[in-house]
Amino acid sequence: MSEPLVSIIIPCFNAGAYIRETILSITQQTYQNLEIIVIDDGSTDNSMEEISAIDDKRIRVWHQVNSGQCAALNTGIQLSKGDYIKFFDADDLMCQEHIELQVLKINGRKNVIASSEWYRFFNNDLSTAVYASESVWQDLKPLEWLKRSLSQQYDMMAAWLWLIPRELLDKAGHWDERLSLNNDFEFSVRLLLHAEEVAFTRGAKVYYRSGRNTALSWSNSKHAYEAAILSTELACGYLLAAEDSPEMQALCADRYQEWCFRIYPRFPDIVKFLEEKVESHGGSRRQMEGGKLFQKMESLLGWKAAKRVKFFFYKIGYLRLFESFIRTFKGSAYHQELVTQGQ
Repeated sequence: MSEPLVSIIIPCFNAGAYIRETILSITQQTYQNLEIIVIDDGSTDNSMEEISAIDDKRIRVWHQVNSGQCAALNTGIQLSKGDYIKFFDADDLMCQEHIELQVLKINGRKNVIASSEWYRFFNNDLSTAVYASESVWQDLKPLEWLKRSLSQQYDMMAAWLWLIPRELLDKAGHWDERLSLNNDFEFSVRLLLHAEEVAFTRGAKVYYRSGRNTALSWSNSKHAYEAAILSTELACGYLLAAEDSPEMQALCADRYQEWCFRIYPRFPDIVKFLEEKVESHGGSRRQMEGGKLFQKMESLLGWKAAKRVKFFFYKIGYLRLFESFIRTFKGSAYHQELVTQGQ
């Protein structure tokens, strides 16, 4: 019996600094029955030159006018012929056994998704990779996987976690092209809720590159935030349709609250909408995360005032001034008044 074909789909937009290393991590897999489909989403840098330098007949490149990541991924699905589909970012890496281990874990089952380990690395230096163990790193039913993941402070639902049987992908549906920022969340929730099991694959490692301020996840335009909130609304709708419980309501409230923390004080209309969503789901107990300086400000003024101060100083580029402000404020008469009033 021949090995199943695995289609690895990589959307690429101006990833010339990373794409060659990413593709080499795939061509060097111990599992060889692969097709590597790169969707060039209107790149204007040297991405194509970097790909052309790799001599491997399994690589196919498709060029299209810039249409966004979801459209690129859907194009890749249409072009692919694999029994299994793996979506992969143009700047991440995988260990040599990644695909082989995930194929073995699924073991021919068409209703099971294989998940994987992941590590975060910084500043293009793989030696900085940080192990990111999660409570979902075991075989779980999809709803339990989702609840556990959302209960964590930082959930990871990137699509590169999954090896997906084609039939299951077609059943769940492809990528929603209205979405950009936070698109993995809607896609992964919908996908997992169509599966029978999420099978954790020990040793199948993905190395997730952090620190790129040009990455999609760093986008902070109003349009991007609106897409992120739409993704959240859709995914929470799927979750509540599967289980409308107090626990699920609280998890959805937390998800909206996290976006409120992130966006405030920009775009007051979006923030107001998010606050209404949090309230409609019963409120959230999530606390805003931040460094020691921010935590000091938050303890003095509350998270909104602290975020406004931080936003102001970071906007004008004066981090040191921000630090000085905090030190000065702690000894001020206004600070003492706030402490006395219990605010």
